[in-house]
Amino acid sequence: MPHVLAQYHSIYMLSFPSEDLVLRVSGPHLPKIKTENEAAIMAWVSKNTSIPVPRAVGYNSSTKNALGYEYILPSRAPGHALSDVYKSLNEARISAIIDELIDMLAQLHSHEWPQIGGLRFDKAGGFEVGPVLEETFWQVPDIVKYWPAGESVDTLNIAGPFPSYVEYITAHVRKYIYLIKVHESLAFMRDIIPRLEIFLNALTRDADELNQVKLRLAHKDLHFANVLYDVDARKITAILDWEFSGIVPFTRWNPTRTFLWNGHDSEDDLAEKQRLFQIFLDRCHVGNIKIPEDAAFSSPKQEDMQLAANFLRAITEVTPRSQKIDVVGGWKDAVLQRISSFGA
Repeated sequence: MPHVLAQYHSIYMLSFPSEDLVLRVSGPHLPKIKTENEAAIMAWVSKNTSIPVPRAVGYNSSTKNALGYEYILPSRAPGHALSDVYKSLNEARISAIIDELIDMLAQLHSHEWPQIGGLRFDKAGGFEVGPVLEETFWQVPDIVKYWPAGESVDTLNIAGPFPSYVEYITAHVRKYIYLIKVHESLAFMRDIIPRLEIFLNALTRDADELNQVKLRLAHKDLHFANVLYDVDARKITAILDWEFSGIVPFTRWNPTRTFLWNGHDSEDDLAEKQRLFQIFLDRCHVGNIKIPEDAAFSSPKQEDMQLAANFLRAITEVTPRSQKIDVVGGWKDAVLQRISSFGA
């Protein structure tokens, strides 16, 4: 039996005389690309930064192996999930943790990238930008459950890589139009397709303004359950779960706003996340770290572009699942409000 059942993996702890390993056996959610992305990103981060990541002893992105599943085999890092020990830490330790995280983020931020996407190994064993990978993608179990026969990971999600912010958003919106046409639950959105097409044309027209953004590698889900901390050594020992990491328009470095979340859902815990984030902002300002500035939208139109795509994603994500039926009409109105600034 696995030691842990995670959302995308069964996890087994393996002990050997020389080293402890973690066997993470993948489910069939996003075949091939998720395993390849995580293995490549962990290797790139290890090679190009001092950020502590588990060493990937091996991986297999095929199901044609002895296990019959994709897997990745990282080393087991010492320490405990920061989410498990956070409430036992005093303010001085919390302050030092924020400083450690700022240093790690600054290292990632110092590397420029030419495209938006994930990472994969090239034929020479180096690295190249690969397809985009996002946790909000339609994945195999739900495709089978909610979509007509013949639809797949490839037909329902964007691919990439993309050379610019506009081309990335354009691909998303074109895919959302496809979903609206295919799934009957989304029929209520079909009347705005002509306006979405006008919006897409305007993105091309305004590309010079809209593409004013840095492309950077981001973890995208850096909450405290993904941070290992050694209480005795008083330091972060590993950053985990890079599977959905990738090179993003930097406005998307923290898309679900989980950075500095301690893993608990009470109002006090959510307020604590906001408190820590303000400390993070203040420390960046004092240290002349440009992460907050580079994460800000460069113009109102750029923000409207991203928010229009966000609302479209939300509508096409929940409606086929018969979720949030009472709010999707308001989200449709929000899409129309945002694209109206483009003359659509």
